[in-house]
Formats: sequence, C-alpha cells, structure tokens
Amino acid sequence: MACKRNSDSRGPDQCGGLCGQGTRCEGGTCVVENSEDTPVKQEVETNEIPMRPQITSWGECTHERDELPKKHVAVDDSAIPQYDIERPRVLDWSEGEEQLNEQVLSAHMREVEYGINECLSIAACYSGGSLKGGRLDMVVSLLGKTGRVDAVTVTASRGLQVFGIVPCVRKAVADHEFPRYNGPQMTVKYNIEIGEE
Repeated sequence: MACKRNSDSRGPDQCGGLCGQGTRCEGGTCVVENSEDTPVKQEVETNEIPMRPQITSWGECTHERDELPKKHVAVDDSAIPQYDIERPRVLDWSEGEEQLNEQVLSAHMREVEYGINECLSIAACYSGGSLKGGRLDMVVSLLGKTGRVDAVTVTASRGLQVFGIVPCVRKAVADHEFPRYNGPQMTVKYNIEIGEE
C-alpha cells in the first residue's frame, strides 16, 4: 500500500499512521516486517533432507563365514515393548501439535533399512548365502520429546522368520534415534519387500 505525500498526510510517520500490525513505514510505503521465524521456516521447506541411496541387494551374505559365530545367537529384544494400540498412553498437556513430516520419516526409515539389511545379511549367511523373499511389516511408536522409539512390532512372512530376523529388526528399529518434535506420540507403519516369496 503506497501512501500519498502531501501536506494532508500528517501522522506519526510518512505513511500517516496507516500501516497495520506486522508492517512498518519505509520510504512512504507500508512494508511487512520480517519475523525471525520466517527465514527458518522457508529454509526447512526448501532444503531437501539428505537420504542414503536405496538398497538394491537385500538379504545377501556380506560376511566371511569365519567372521560369525559357528552357532547363530539371536539378538535379545526382550527390553523392547511390542506396539499395542490398547496400551495406555500418558498425555502431556504442554505438548505442541508438531509431527514429523513424510520426507523426514522417509529419510530416517532409509537409515533404519540399512540396519535391517544387516540383520538379513547375517541370517543369509546362516542360510547358505541368501534368503527366500518375503515381507517385513513394522508398526513403530515414536515419542516426540526424546525422538526415541517407544515400541515396535515386526511381522515377517514365513521365509523371513529364520535366524533371528524378527528380534534383530526390532532392535535395529528401536535403536534408531528420530528427530525430536514438540507433539504427541506418532505411530508409523512401514514395510519392506525382499525378492520373491
């Protein structure tokens, strides 16, 4: 909004006091004041989140046979709660409304995939070098204040229920730290398909 410059436009500034909240008078024109938050928000929206390359070779043994124990020992996942929709949740009334967006979740789940593929690789070594195909379905509960996984359930198709894949995958997911956010608990459903069953 431009202001007239004549003898009638008298006021506290060159714009005659016509500039509203969030604007200021600059050279006879009302300009929007920059808030400190604006550039940060724009930066977050325009910057792409770096993501590791997609895994192209799932469940192939990448270890020398003598690197692994002769007998397979499953990962202990007993301290990791299973996801349960009925489980009571603690509500924090001071929490905000934030949630992690899809792009952030995808980048972090890609990191988790590398840990999962390590589980599959070890199982493949004990299975004679490779695994049968299958599908892993995960339900993950995230806590915003800590960025930690609160609970995780993994279901595997028959071909992937060998050599401790499920507990290893649960631990790989639970050990990953997601970004903190000021909002309620999030539930993330994710799946991976490996080869052909």
